[in-house]
Amino acid sequence: MPGKVKELEADVVVAGSGPGGATVARELSKGGKKVIVCEAGKYFTSLGKFYSAGLMMKKGGLTFSKEGLMLNIGNTVGGQSMVFAASAFQPPSWLKDRYGVDLQQEIDELYKEIPIRPLSDPLLGPGVRLLMETAQTLGMDWKPADKFIRSEKCVPNCGKCSLGCTTGAKWTAREFIDEATQNGADLLPQTKVEKVVTKSGKAAGVEAEGAGGKIVIKADIVILSAGGQGSPIILQQSGLPEAGDGFFVDPVLMVWGIAPKGGNMHDIPLSAGIHLMEDGILLMDVSFPLLLALGLVAYTGTGGLAYLRKAIHHNKLLAVMVKVRDQLYGQVHVDGSISKPIDDAAKQKLNKGVGIAKEILRKIGVKENDIFVNKPLGGHPGGSVRLGDHLDTNCQTKITNCYCVDNSIIPEPWGQPPVVTIAAMAKRLAKHLMADKKPNNR
Repeated sequence: MPGKVKELEADVVVAGSGPGGATVARELSKGGKKVIVCEAGKYFTSLGKFYSAGLMMKKGGLTFSKEGLMLNIGNTVGGQSMVFAASAFQPPSWLKDRYGVDLQQEIDELYKEIPIRPLSDPLLGPGVRLLMETAQTLGMDWKPADKFIRSEKCVPNCGKCSLGCTTGAKWTAREFIDEATQNGADLLPQTKVEKVVTKSGKAAGVEAEGAGGKIVIKADIVILSAGGQGSPIILQQSGLPEAGDGFFVDPVLMVWGIAPKGGNMHDIPLSAGIHLMEDGILLMDVSFPLLLALGLVAYTGTGGLAYLRKAIHHNKLLAVMVKVRDQLYGQVHVDGSISKPIDDAAKQKLNKGVGIAKEILRKIGVKENDIFVNKPLGGHPGGSVRLGDHLDTNCQTKITNCYCVDNSIIPEPWGQPPVVTIAAMAKRLAKHLMADKKPNNR
């Protein structure tokens, strides 16, 4: 006999607790709305351990497209921000010019609240400085980048951002979730939203699967923030089959070298770099904790004695990330599978970026046979519920009062970390909803 369905009620139900969902939940709860946040993952607390990243990622970080591209998808309260490298990039100007979305006010608010700024000088590790100074001697505008990191709390030579920050230096979306719960919002971890409930074409809540069985949450407003893979699946199951048609990632390679002057594996990752916007190529220093680094070295296809040599010289590994702009030609299917090859245009960008990274490493003194490159990875999956195609400028879907705010809403790939943009979009959406709907004061 099937178990009893649990019923809850709120003004707003949010599916997902990453940067988009956490921010909109925080803003709406602060404004007096009764908010329920559903998160498919656990509230994982064992941070900074060698196994932490895998436990906070979907399928342990081993999600693949049908074509074999490895994708990083968060699966914990706070979403991908729990394991991200805390890079803060502002949106491209075309978001305002082509789509009428001006986020400057919201971005200014975020920069004050978190705050967001480059690392202080003492936190720029020796490998970061070596790469930056060498690139500058080659005429590149390589410089420190904005970070979601409070320098006063950060520990030099830690380099464990991808395992979950233990000092409170790195901002994560979990901070906004915690604020939302302090404002009266309810958080339901291990609760996966499956579909939007509608009544006369309007959102009326969601159906979800919780740890104890089925849950129906009645709400006048539904906000999907389940990510580039999750949100389109919910919409497909809610009667919008066009969701998920069009999907991008940010294709990524790591270019490694065994450097005679020492490596950057203990440095804070993605501290400095250069964005070649016209080419759609982003290059930055990148580092990983020991076991993650050794796993990625293995992902270069290196084996046997060659792998052993690279493992032995872990402290001399110097790595450059090459990330490039993709195109909208992937697909998220209702069964959760993803079609996402890397096309020739992206491969050409990757090859050009690899060439630049190798030039820097050679200038440093890395020997040619000590340079090696990862197989491609896919970061920041999105574009699957896009502004202009699937959403209006207020992020509303074709279901009235059902909105989306996560990486899936980005209308065109731009090949850079999206967290500032997503959090700013969530603030903008919250303002729209607060202006349009008064709290029911339940």
